[in-house]
Amino acid sequence: MSFEIIKGGLMTTIQDGGRYGVQDQGIPVSGFMDESSAQIANSLVGNTPNSALLECCQVGCTIKANTEFSVAFYGAHMELKLNNHIVSQGKIITLTTDDVLSIGFAQKGLYGYLAICGQLDIPKTYDSCATYLPAKFGGFKGRKLEKGDSISIINPNILTNSFSVIKPQSFPQQVVLETLPGPEWDKLPSESQKQLLSSTYTIGKNINRIGYRLEGDSIPLGNKKEIISSGMVKGTMQITSAGIPIIMMADAPTSGGYLRVLNLTERACDQLAQMQTGKVQFCMV
Repeated sequence: MSFEIIKGGLMTTIQDGGRYGVQDQGIPVSGFMDESSAQIANSLVGNTPNSALLECCQVGCTIKANTEFSVAFYGAHMELKLNNHIVSQGKIITLTTDDVLSIGFAQKGLYGYLAICGQLDIPKTYDSCATYLPAKFGGFKGRKLEKGDSISIINPNILTNSFSVIKPQSFPQQVVLETLPGPEWDKLPSESQKQLLSSTYTIGKNINRIGYRLEGDSIPLGNKKEIISSGMVKGTMQITSAGIPIIMMADAPTSGGYLRVLNLTERACDQLAQMQTGKVQFCMV
């Protein structure tokens, strides 16, 4: 009882809610980039919210079913085809043996989530199935999925009740991200605080699962440019010694030596994760 990867896409990995309790060993949390979209996909097929699923980045994967099971896809606007027929995201899709489900290019958004009704047979590393590519552990052999990979399903199931339909989310090109003050917020000069909260930043090319480096006017830091290496979490905004904001994401290191001036809310992290391009501003809550 399994499915086969026909095409791996750009970067399809196994992710779940992440691994906690080992950050003191320098191991990142990892897990879903867009937590809310992943949890919606899981809920549609009756899985627990943080169950392991397939996370597709920018270009989706193609799978072939070797048994019968139901799936749901949610997140980025990627074209879904079941045996070359277009199907919608946000609802239950049932595959039978030899069916092929393809997930296309992200027209809007960046990360899409394919949840399988049943449990993926993926071994846990530090109590999580999340893939951490830099260290090559977790997920499927510590790497992204590739053509020919076969993933077993424990207790695959078919859902006949398809009353749950979730509308696709919108992905605006300009977003105001809600934040909280970070540990070194008060170390920023007051004029720099005002500048940071009034400026518009551009999503550039330097974005990945580790962090998003923003483009825009640099923030003057005064005399305090660095700190003793201190803890970071997903959503932490550091300002580099050159005054450039970098926002930590799912695979972020557990510590860093730049000023931690803001912390994005969970919702803001999800919004940012889905931005291929566009502009962001920050609003303190």
